[in-house]
Amino acid sequence: TTKISQIHNSALQISPIKFNGTNYLPWSKACMIYVRVNKLAGYLIGTTTRPVKADDEEKWLSEDALVISWLLHSIEPALSPQEMSQGGLSLAAYYSNLSHFWQQLDAYRTHRPSIPTELITFQKDIEKERVYDFLAGLNHDYDQVRVQVLGRDPFLILEEAYNLIQHEKHRRTSM
Repeated sequence: TTKISQIHNSALQISPIKFNGTNYLPWSKACMIYVRVNKLAGYLIGTTTRPVKADDEEKWLSEDALVISWLLHSIEPALSPQEMSQGGLSLAAYYSNLSHFWQQLDAYRTHRPSIPTELITFQKDIEKERVYDFLAGLNHDYDQVRVQVLGRDPFLILEEAYNLIQHEKHRRTSM
């Protein structure tokens, strides 16, 4: 049980190297070694796929979240989308910074599902996460419109969410 509890420590620092935006190769190698030692590399390289049977899904979701948590803890906080916020930036500058960050992440993404339906789901999940990240980093003056975006059905894509926030900003400045 000691090994299991060590493996399941999501706050564990898995690499002495924290990703800082310029050290991808040494960081990724160090992380991959740790993940392979714990027999969870399939979650990174795409060979461990989400199970069809609901019974196996809980374990898969738990291990997938664990690997993601390890990776997030090995990234410099300033680079983490959860830490990125609008702050003193204009809405356009904040959106541009996030978009640039996501483009860099996409360039390093090695796994994309090959089955068309899985690829569509994968892309929708990423899009939804990006909308959440964008909204979470907005200044508090956008709280009301943030709730409106989150309440939309169907869920807005990132560009639509940005346009709605931008429209609200223009509406406020014209009053």
